[in-house]
Amino acid sequence: MVGAGIMGSATAWRLSRRNRSVALLEQFEVGHDRGSSHGAARVFRFSYDDPWFVRLAMEALPLWRRLEDDAGQAVLRVTGGFDLGPPERLAAHQEALDAVGAVWDLVEGSEVARRFSGVAPPPGAALLFQPDAGVIAADLAVRAFVRCAVDRGVELHERSRVEEFRPSGDGVEVVTGRETFRADAAVVTAGAWARPLLAGGEIDLPVTPTRETVAFFPAEGSEAFPVLVEWTEGPLYALPSPGQGLKTGWHHTGMPTDPDRRGKVEDRIVHRMSEWVAERFPGARPQPHHAETCIYTNTADERFILERHGPIVVGSACSGHGFKFAPAVGERLAALAG
Repeated sequence: MVGAGIMGSATAWRLSRRNRSVALLEQFEVGHDRGSSHGAARVFRFSYDDPWFVRLAMEALPLWRRLEDDAGQAVLRVTGGFDLGPPERLAAHQEALDAVGAVWDLVEGSEVARRFSGVAPPPGAALLFQPDAGVIAADLAVRAFVRCAVDRGVELHERSRVEEFRPSGDGVEVVTGRETFRADAAVVTAGAWARPLLAGGEIDLPVTPTRETVAFFPAEGSEAFPVLVEWTEGPLYALPSPGQGLKTGWHHTGMPTDPDRRGKVEDRIVHRMSEWVAERFPGARPQPHHAETCIYTNTADERFILERHGPIVVGSACSGHGFKFAPAVGERLAALAG
C-alpha cells in the first residue's frame, strides 16, 4: 500500500480483513496536513445526480458502521442534509435517489428555518432533504482505519516515500529511500503525488491537483446544524465541524498546485464564503476564525479511477468528494489487489 490517507488506510483495513500480508507506506505521518484527508470533518451524503454514486454511498454506510464496531469509536454522525438549487438540479438528484431506493423528501425553506433556527434558506424555495446525510470525523476515521489494520497485522511504515516501482517476476518491487519491498501487487493511493509516481511505471493517470480553501465560522449550537449544499456557482457547502463551528467550502474553485509546496489560503474564496454564511446562516458569525487548504486530485468528470495495471492497482478516488465513499472504495481496491 502506497499512501496512508483515507483511501489507503481504508484499503489496508479491508485487506487486513482478508488476512492479506500488507505493508502500508506513508511518506509523511498518518494524519499529516499536506494532502486531502486531514481535518476534523467531512460530509457524508447519499444525494447525487448519478445513481452510481448514490449506490456507492449506500454501500459505504454499513462499512462505516463496521469500522466503528472494530474501532470501538463513533466516526459518523447523522444530521440529515439538504440540497438547495434550481428545480432541474434537484430533479436529477431525486431521479438518482429513486433509482436505487434511497429515501428523500422536499421541504419548503420556511420549514427548514423552523426546524433549524441557525439556517435561513429562501422561504419559498423547495429543498431536497435526505435523512442519511451527516458528518464524518475525518482525522478520527483515518486513524481508526490504520489502528484496526495494524491490530490485524498490517505493517505501518511512516516517513517512507516511494521513489519507484520495478517489475519483479509476476510481482513488483516498491523502492523507498531506505528499503525495497517485494509484493504480488502494489496499491497506489498517493493522491496528488500519484501521477508523477505512476508515470515512472509508464502509467498515465489523467488527474490534476488543485489546492482548495475551506473556512470555519463561529456558530452557537453548530452541532445541531444539518449539512447544506447550495447548487449555485461552485457549489457552496456547509457542515458542522466538531469544536470548530461551521465549516464551509466553495467546491472546485482552487488553482492547480504542486503538492510538494505549502499552499496559501485564497482570500477571494474566503470572502465569497463569508457572504454566503451571512446570507444563509444567521446562527453563525460571517467572519471566519480560521481558514486552511486541502488538495483535490481531479478527474475531468469527477469520477474515480479504480483499476489494475499488471501488478499495480491504482486508486485515485477524490475529485474533492471521495472521503464519504472510503470503506467502499477500499473494498473495491482490495478486490483488485486479489
